[in-house]
Amino acid sequence: MNASGGSKASRDYGVFRRSLNRQNARLTESTCKNCRSFVAASVRPELLDFIEKLHFCIMQSQFSSTPAT
Repeated sequence: MNASGGSKASRDYGVFRRSLNRQNARLTESTCKNCRSFVAASVRPELLDFIEKLHFCIMQSQFSSTPAT
């Protein structure tokens, strides 16, 4: 967490943005950059990876040349 108590930015995860939760520094939150939806929060990065794969982005068809299935 940074000195101001806000979220700490982390690496880029494709279409997902991960940051530390403001109330609980052990939790990492995942947000979709395309639709800006909250996807999940977990202390386990491998669980976030799994849940991000399940996310169906409502904006994906606008960012992809192939139709969503």
